[in-house]
Amino acid sequence: MSTRLLIYLVLGLVAGSLHAGLWDSDRPTPEGLPSHYDVIAGRFDRFPADFYELREQRSSAQIAGIEDLKVDDTNQLDRLCASLPVFDDAGVALLRLGRHGDAIILMDRKLHIVSRVHDIRTATARSQGDRGEANKAAILLNRWLNTPNPTDTDLKVAHDILQAQLDADAFNSDARWSLLEINWRSSKPAWQPTGDPVFPNLLGLTEASFRGEHNDSALARAGIGGCLAFLARRIVYEDGWENVDVMYAYSLALALSGRDEEALFAWFRACELIDGGATTGVANAPAPKALKRVMGVHVNDLEQKTSAEKLYIEMRERADAWSASRNKFLEVGLAKGRHPDTDPKFWAAWSLNDPAPQQPGRPEEPDEPFMHPAILIGGFGGFALVLLTMVIGIVMVGRRGGGSAPSVDEL
Repeated sequence: MSTRLLIYLVLGLVAGSLHAGLWDSDRPTPEGLPSHYDVIAGRFDRFPADFYELREQRSSAQIAGIEDLKVDDTNQLDRLCASLPVFDDAGVALLRLGRHGDAIILMDRKLHIVSRVHDIRTATARSQGDRGEANKAAILLNRWLNTPNPTDTDLKVAHDILQAQLDADAFNSDARWSLLEINWRSSKPAWQPTGDPVFPNLLGLTEASFRGEHNDSALARAGIGGCLAFLARRIVYEDGWENVDVMYAYSLALALSGRDEEALFAWFRACELIDGGATTGVANAPAPKALKRVMGVHVNDLEQKTSAEKLYIEMRERADAWSASRNKFLEVGLAKGRHPDTDPKFWAAWSLNDPAPQQPGRPEEPDEPFMHPAILIGGFGGFALVLLTMVIGIVMVGRRGGGSAPSVDEL
């Protein structure tokens, strides 16, 4: 293995151990991320607004007046530090509700407390400060993406926050991955019909990126080792499931890593979004039908496209049924005054009459019989014919020898 490739792989592993984006009590661990199939199909919790409204109300009540506490009193200092994650829960809940301005104000309040406790509780201040800044940058990006005709102010502020984090820690992949997307969107990408065959994407992949073997090392060679975990989190945790450009990037990365079926599924999801009216952030993009075609260049040569599409449709139906069942159960519980945040056994009684698929996210396929029935029947028939032939042969030999033919019991 070349030294350069080894460096790429090490950087990819480092990047894979940390991930970008929001921080609150729902942030999934690397081990808690759904499979690629579930990420694409949408088989993960997509809670209604009621869930976040109640979380925001409870969290905001917990931190009301918290800034009045004194840092020179140990008990009050402990309460101040304990309140910092609650700001994240309240701020991210406000983001989910589309209240970006209020969410940013909460993050600024948190960062002000961080500055007050920094010299006394340095480790806590650093970790909580990083999370508060990451949240603020993610909120700014989300507001930019969801504002008609936005200015670049939000992107610039988010960029400056994350660049400062990256300057302080070159291995901060929170900053690295978030900056990758922000810088791409700030660059005003545009499609050129005569340009690179691979449609502009936030990973910066081109046709040349797909030369050579397609495996995890190919991601490292392209400088995006660890991107699959980032994109999975971006999709299930930061509204990326509804974003054409994010889902398209996921499809490209899956294809480059040799995961052909998953790449097809992610492309199907991007096409589903386009059919539903979603648009790309790439300027000069073609009309929807042509857009789906140019976004599918990397999967054009895959033979399993037709069978994969049928499987994708079934996966999506199952995922929607799973999500609907979870949300129905949730709504009933919320109406009774219960909430998953305060009731550890909230989900204990929930079940779905949907057998778990053999492979995470994939619909079950009927078990292949040990032996096909036709072969089994034919085998018995053939065995009987051979046995009958042997009996007749023995009888004929016995007659030619002048003796009496043996009985069946003697055979």
